[in-house]
Amino acid sequence: MGTDDAYAELGLAAGASDHEIKAAWRRLVSQWHPDRNASPQALVRMQRINTAFELLRQGLEADDAAPPAAPAQPAPQPAARSAKPASGGGWTQPPQPPRPPWHIERKLKLTLEQAAAGGRMVLRGRHVERCVACEGVGFRHSPRPCEPCHGVGRIGRRNFFGWVAGFETCGECQGDGLARLACEACDGQGELGRCRYEIAVDLPAGLRDGETLDLSAGGTQGDRLKLHVVLREHPFFRLEADGTLHCEMPVDGFLWMANRWTDVPTLYGPQQLRLDRRHLRYRLRGQGFPKEHGGARGHYIVDVKPLFPAQFTREQEQLIERLAASQRHAPGTPLHEWQGKVARWKAKVAG
Repeated sequence: MGTDDAYAELGLAAGASDHEIKAAWRRLVSQWHPDRNASPQALVRMQRINTAFELLRQGLEADDAAPPAAPAQPAPQPAARSAKPASGGGWTQPPQPPRPPWHIERKLKLTLEQAAAGGRMVLRGRHVERCVACEGVGFRHSPRPCEPCHGVGRIGRRNFFGWVAGFETCGECQGDGLARLACEACDGQGELGRCRYEIAVDLPAGLRDGETLDLSAGGTQGDRLKLHVVLREHPFFRLEADGTLHCEMPVDGFLWMANRWTDVPTLYGPQQLRLDRRHLRYRLRGQGFPKEHGGARGHYIVDVKPLFPAQFTREQEQLIERLAASQRHAPGTPLHEWQGKVARWKAKVAG
C-alpha cells in the first residue's frame, strides 16, 4: 500500500495533519471493528485501515525526526504481519481506542410462563453507539455568532416587495445564535457506528409488569443493560399483586356431576384436577406465581363453569329419566323434607 492509497483508505486528502489522521482512524475503527460490525468484510477492511494508519503515522514521525535541511525520507512499507515478533523488529498494530460504554435500554416482553420461571435468556438487537464527544447531537457550538442570522437566532421573512413581513427561526443555528461546528469525532453524525448485539442475561423468577432491571451487559467496558419488563396478556390466566393466579374455565357438566378428572392449564404445564359437584371453585396451593423474585409461589384458583347441552338427545333424555327414577332420598335430607311438606299441603288443600 502506497502513501496515496493510505490517504484514500482513510478518506483523507494528501498532506492531512496528524490530528485529522487520528480522527479518521477512530471513526473508521468504530464503524468496521469486527466486534461491532457483522459484515464478512469487516476483518479485511479493519486490517487495511490499520495498515494505512501505520503507514501515514510512520511517515509523519520520520518527517519530524529528520534534520530541517535533509530531504524527506520515504515512509517504510509495513510488513505483512500485524503483531510484533518475539525476537524484536517488525511492526505492531496500533492500539485500538477504547470505545464508549454501551448503554442499551429496551423493553423485555415476557409471557407469564417466562416471567414465572426466569432463567437465562439471549437478547439480540441493534445498538447505535452514541458519540460522547458531542453527546449525540453531531456538532459543537462555536463562540462565533451564526453568520446567516448574525447571532440573533431569527431571520427576517420578506414579502413580494422585499419588505420584512415577520421573523422565523434561523435554520442554521436553530435559534440559539451560535455557529455550529461539525463534531470531528463522529463527522457530524452524532453516532460512532451501529452494531448488532447478542447478550445472555439471567432473569430472576417472578418478574412483574413494569419492573426495571439494571444489569451489566457482560463485558469489561462498563457496558450497562436496562430492561423494562412488559408481561404479555395471557389467554387463560389473571395475575394478582400477591402472586395469586386465577383461571376461569368451562367444563363438561356431566363430568362435573360425576366427579370426574379433567385437565387444567397451569404456568408449569397441564395438571389433573378432580371435579366435585359440590364446588365450583378449587384452590391449588403453591401453583401460582412467585410472590417475590425467586420466592415461594402463590396459590392458583380455578373457577369452573359446568356446561350442559341446550337440548338433550333422545338417548340422553332416557338416561336422565332413568337416573331421576332411581333417586331415593333418605329421611332428613332437604329434598325428603320438602317432599313431605308438599304432600301434607296437598292433603290439606284436598280436604
